[in-house]
Amino acid sequence: MPITVAFRTLGCRLNQCETAQMEESLTVRGLTTIPWAHAADVRVLNTCTVTGKTDRSCRNEIRRVKRTDPTCRLIVTGCYAQVAPERIAEIAGVDLVLGNLDKADLPDHVDRLLSSTSNSPEAAPGRAPLHVTGYDDETAFRSDFVTHFSGYTRAFLKVQNGCDAECTYCVIPIARGRSRSMPLADVLHQVRVLAEKGFREVVLTGIHLGSWGTDTGDGTLADLLRTLATDTSMRHFRLSSTEPLEVDDRVLSVMGGYGDRFAEHFHLPLQSGSDSVLRRMNRPYDAQRYAERVHAVRAAFPDAAIGADVIVGFPGESEAEFQDSLRLVESLPLTYLHVFPYSDRPGTRASTATDKVAPNAISERSIRFREVGEVKDQAFQARFAGRELRALLLKQRSAGDMIVGITGNYLEVQVPGDASLMNRFARVVPLERRSDGRWLGSLVDVDET
Repeated sequence: MPITVAFRTLGCRLNQCETAQMEESLTVRGLTTIPWAHAADVRVLNTCTVTGKTDRSCRNEIRRVKRTDPTCRLIVTGCYAQVAPERIAEIAGVDLVLGNLDKADLPDHVDRLLSSTSNSPEAAPGRAPLHVTGYDDETAFRSDFVTHFSGYTRAFLKVQNGCDAECTYCVIPIARGRSRSMPLADVLHQVRVLAEKGFREVVLTGIHLGSWGTDTGDGTLADLLRTLATDTSMRHFRLSSTEPLEVDDRVLSVMGGYGDRFAEHFHLPLQSGSDSVLRRMNRPYDAQRYAERVHAVRAAFPDAAIGADVIVGFPGESEAEFQDSLRLVESLPLTYLHVFPYSDRPGTRASTATDKVAPNAISERSIRFREVGEVKDQAFQARFAGRELRALLLKQRSAGDMIVGITGNYLEVQVPGDASLMNRFARVVPLERRSDGRWLGSLVDVDET
């Protein structure tokens, strides 16, 4: 019987890309990857550590694994494994903890794990063994090419990793190391492979995507986008989260110059709309400069989805600073918000601050931001009722005689259609928005190619 391995990914699209890389490396070795819901010989949990709540979710998921599949061998990897390996190793049922750099050697670790009959001698009694390599001066980008993404219509391509910024609240540089870019030649090769495999949209991902090319001399993000548009046949590209100042006029000009090759979707982390809080966060802009970039995006792309991250309750945040932040968000043409209640992250400067905001104040402020975000989302979505939009029809979200399409500006529209329409571009019309945020709509026509 073939060895079966199930994967579960928590966190960002970059993690999803790395899960696909791990799946592919095991498939090459002759192992079989199966859905997480099935009993498996090995389970790999790819974790996130962006907030304290995320850490708790990871620990709960780890404990749940052995309750639902008690005979499996459990490997925990990802960002939480990188920053808190000892804590994970002490959780009952964990068989191995792998750091982010060690993901690349997953097949070897699986072989050793399955061939062992007891805990590794590296592990203390009651503690799983650790293979967590530190980043130190790691500057190389491993170009592990991917040809499939199980369960996904779209491909996620990691073109950058790590971060050299020093935001005082952020643990990600600790979890991911220094900024490093996939060389341009490798990006082109990977996109061409994905096009040959039938993918029609690639989501470009990175920890600090806008810094792509600064370490390799291959150019800037604008140069990368222009080259992808001119030198590959991929139909559609989408940017993941990008620092606001790095969505500059050159990037907007390139994206607007190639018809419908680029999604009208921008995620520009704000974190705070108070200049004094932004300084304490060590963010590289003030509220005015952020606002200028959002207005520039809206001027270039009138129908674009523009999202933002906001951290609520950063240490020392006064009621006046909170109000400054709320007023800025209310005034901007943003279309959705990701609201993060502040939580201490280990090893960060903000975690040592003594002027922490009371939990009840953080909760109340978070509710107010989410209410603003909901109003903005509803107003934005309502603009498109009855309008014809281009959408990619997804294969993982079809049900019965209906299929879901995702538009360039990230509306989800469910239309009549069967499996033959999956992974094709179509013209759809949103007609009625449901309580879950998805539209019911009509199908106008489908691209022939």
